[in-house]
Amino acid sequence: MSNLPATVLVTGASGFVGSHVSVHLLEAGYRVRGTARGHKLELLRKAFEPYSNFEAIEIKDIATSDFSQAMEGVDAIIHVASPIAGREAPEGTLTGAIEGTLNVLRHAVKAGVLKVVLTSSWVTTIDPSLRTAFSDVTLTENSWGNTSREDLLVDGRRPLYVYIGSKILAERAAWDFAREHREIDLATINPPFVYGKLIKGLGASLSSNIQIYQLIAGEAGRPLPPQLPPFYCNVYDVAHAHVLALKLPKLPADSDVRDKRFIVAGPDVLLWEDAVKVLMEARPALRDRLPSVENVPPLPGPLCKVDTTRAQELLGIKEYKGWKETLLETVDAITDLENTGTMKPRY
Repeated sequence: MSNLPATVLVTGASGFVGSHVSVHLLEAGYRVRGTARGHKLELLRKAFEPYSNFEAIEIKDIATSDFSQAMEGVDAIIHVASPIAGREAPEGTLTGAIEGTLNVLRHAVKAGVLKVVLTSSWVTTIDPSLRTAFSDVTLTENSWGNTSREDLLVDGRRPLYVYIGSKILAERAAWDFAREHREIDLATINPPFVYGKLIKGLGASLSSNIQIYQLIAGEAGRPLPPQLPPFYCNVYDVAHAHVLALKLPKLPADSDVRDKRFIVAGPDVLLWEDAVKVLMEARPALRDRLPSVENVPPLPGPLCKVDTTRAQELLGIKEYKGWKETLLETVDAITDLENTGTMKPRY
């Protein structure tokens, strides 16, 4: 532990990714101070009662709240909190993502907490239209989607379009800040769609697992949901990557700060058609809830390739959980929630 930060502030610790990040940190020997707001604060405290090194505090608004007290005695920050697609109006989504990120970074500099890991997304490497994902290109940490605030506020933009754009602008703002404040040691973790198990007591809102839920929520034989870019990462691997990023040394002064941008992704793709076929065999009790796999429309174009070489070389991630294991973990977590009557099938 001598070279590891003793206490880590995790924003959005009650969320799907944030809760897993918190567990990974605690199991790695860190002390964790997790943020939540409203009724989620008490849920967070209860869920983490078994961990003596966990503390929950309230941050009411990630974009405007004062983090001074939250950062007292903290050695590093993992900023996970961010608006979710469709939860707020477009302007609120952009403000929460961009200003929330900058608010955390400004307070970090002020408090002298200079090691920061930001939860970003692989979608920052594609355009909000999703066309890049179906264009037979190879996407790396040097790839960026193109958008602007004006583009995202055009009337009629779909929530996913706005969400992707908000992630692009928020991460760009973070790297711009890091270039202007070279004392900051920033890393970003950029997974595609994140699926997997839920932390007990914090799973009532499904987050990105809602995409998998759509496969088992409805009448048998209905059409498949529209196919998203089929790239994924198990939440276990995403959380693990955050902890690994904390251990990296600061880059040399003459390097590009963005050299600590890391794409993490499963080794294959999760197509809805293949997922339904696996569920028919592996979870036969769900057959009367599964869509049809007949007459499935083709993909819009050839899939891009996702390059995770940097995470392999610098973070040491050699293996990821596969799509079948991830699918079944997610479905089992959802059906467990259904059986307990605690699920709220929304983001």
